Amino acid sequence: MADEQRLTRTLNPRSIALFGTSPAQSVIEQCRKLGYTGEIWPVHPTRETLGDLKCFKSVADLPSSPDVAFVAVNRHATIDVINQLSKAASGGAVCYASGFAESGLDGIALQNQLVVAAGKMPILGPNCYGYINALDGIALWPDQHGCMPLSSGVAIVSQSGNVGLNLTLQQRGLQLAYLVTVGNQASAGVEDCLEVFINDSRVTAIGLFIEAIVDPIRFAKLAQIADHRNLRIVALQTGRSEAGATIAASHTASLAGRRSAYEAFFTRCGVAMVNTPVELIETLKLLDQGGALSGNKLVSLSCSGGEASLIADLCEKTSLIFEPFSNEQHARIGSTLTELVTVGNPFDYHTFMWGDRKATANTFTEVMSGPQDATLLILDTPPMSDHDSKTWVTAAQSIGDAAKATNRRGVIIATVPECVTDAVRAAASEEKIVVLQGLHDAVVALDAAAWLAIHHANEVPAQVKVATSTQLINEADAKLFLLKNGVNVPSGKKCARHDVIETANQVGYPVTLKGLGLAHKSESGAVKVGLQSEQHILEALYTMPVSISEFLVEQTVVNVVAEILVSVRRDAPVGWLITLGAGGIYTELWRDTTYLLAPVSDSAIKAALTKLRIAPLLEGFRGKPAGNTDALVALVQCVIDIAINNDLVEIELNPVLVTPETAIAVDALLIASI
Repeated sequence: MADEQRLTRTLNPRSIALFGTSPAQSVIEQCRKLGYTGEIWPVHPTRETLGDLKCFKSVADLPSSPDVAFVAVNRHATIDVINQLSKAASGGAVCYASGFAESGLDGIALQNQLVVAAGKMPILGPNCYGYINALDGIALWPDQHGCMPLSSGVAIVSQSGNVGLNLTLQQRGLQLAYLVTVGNQASAGVEDCLEVFINDSRVTAIGLFIEAIVDPIRFAKLAQIADHRNLRIVALQTGRSEAGATIAASHTASLAGRRSAYEAFFTRCGVAMVNTPVELIETLKLLDQGGALSGNKLVSLSCSGGEASLIADLCEKTSLIFEPFSNEQHARIGSTLTELVTVGNPFDYHTFMWGDRKATANTFTEVMSGPQDATLLILDTPPMSDHDSKTWVTAAQSIGDAAKATNRRGVIIATVPECVTDAVRAAASEEKIVVLQGLHDAVVALDAAAWLAIHHANEVPAQVKVATSTQLINEADAKLFLLKNGVNVPSGKKCARHDVIETANQVGYPVTLKGLGLAHKSESGAVKVGLQSEQHILEALYTMPVSISEFLVEQTVVNVVAEILVSVRRDAPVGWLITLGAGGIYTELWRDTTYLLAPVSDSAIKAALTKLRIAPLLEGFRGKPAGNTDALVALVQCVIDIAINNDLVEIELNPVLVTPETAIAVDALLIASI
């Protein structure tokens, strides 16, 4: 793999050079706080010392080539320092200064100069806050942080320095081993950090806070390696930047934003997605302390019917399920309780045995002796200093006892995030039980961990490049092109307005009449379907815009089971985005869509179609015949092949009419790269 292990020396240095004053001083303090034992070499042309360390006048005066440098001088001076470090064969650098590509054209030019100055030396940034390696006591970090020395834990890479800082300050029990910010990713970026994390056996899970992936092919290959090593990745992707080729004429452009493309990409890579920093933290905690779930079956324990209802309601729109206990297990659980307790799942076990560790553990053990993938104990502990939480600690110990007895997975959840005390957290940690904080965020984390049980890194997506300019191909020419390449389209002809009737007689009734030269013909009244005679054609022509000079006359498709949107669209740099959805005039109203990345298997296409709300129509709804799904899948594969192997930006077929016999594209929008 290209540039393999570029950041190993950068992120695990035994010698650090510092440039600047106040930020460099902070790096010294934070490294000492974490217990760094390597060399620290401040470089300053006029100062004698910095943070009680001797200053060197220049890079040339350093004892040897530094493993990494923290460069916190102005943006113009940064370029000169990076050039000197590169010539000295330094291991890498963090460029703290802003005012590069994120600031406009002048900044882009400066960033290009910076990359040239760095040469083969990797740099994090510019516009980068730095990084923390809590495993080796390293903090190239110009601020306070919340990390502590660790022997193992999760690794997070963030494009935002401030969000990275916030993540270090969490008080939720996340064991944060690495926090690396990458800024503008001018040289090294997310993929380089992933490579280091994947090859560090002390890393238990990986989190991403990103706006974009720079090298999706390399990312996908790294995701496969991580998956093979059972190292799972969770992403929080932000931003709604323009797609690589935004095509305002297509339905897909308004339906499938950058978020959809990344969802398809991360699904292909076996990367779970979350929506908030707290969800990221809670999911990583779950992965750090036990890995992904083995499946999506849960049992919930609480001493309140209200909590049981809450967890059931929150899980309703997730993949998580609460299956009833078997009759045999139901009886075993009931035997540990009084007749006043009703056994069910979610399970309100009441408080008759509250504070009795042995009795509680006995019930919990019978509950955990089932087929579920995790057993949840909802436990909110009085958090005030004048409150006594001993019996809540007992409850935490009881779920730990049951987990040991059954060798099954237990999870404690606080409904209200702050209702977790140090004593309960310590008891849970002793029993190797993770504590999740906040019912909603806990459900998101559990759903993501269950998703990871069945989703793994798949085939690397097809590579794409940005289209600089595009051309819209009219429908008639687009259909001729598609027909020549194997896509089924209606029999028809293009003609002038005065030749429409003659052409319709040749094609054969009933016909569909379409005015050409308009992107959205239905909205303009330029489509008439099922015309049965010359009189109907004359009436249709009278109602159409007079500006239309060319028409397409086609045979009308009958016995239609369902109308499907099929689109394959270049979405650089992520890949070829496939959109499948409800088609026709209701596409944007219903927004019933699903997304994949090319290449894709027939089985994956069929599985995607089953996710649509209109899937019952394809399967045969209320006694009507089923559509020919195999023909639809074959059409989709043909469209994918055409898009990838020709200089195209997008093919959108809306709708594809599915009948019991076939699938036929009755409307086509084709956009070429020029």
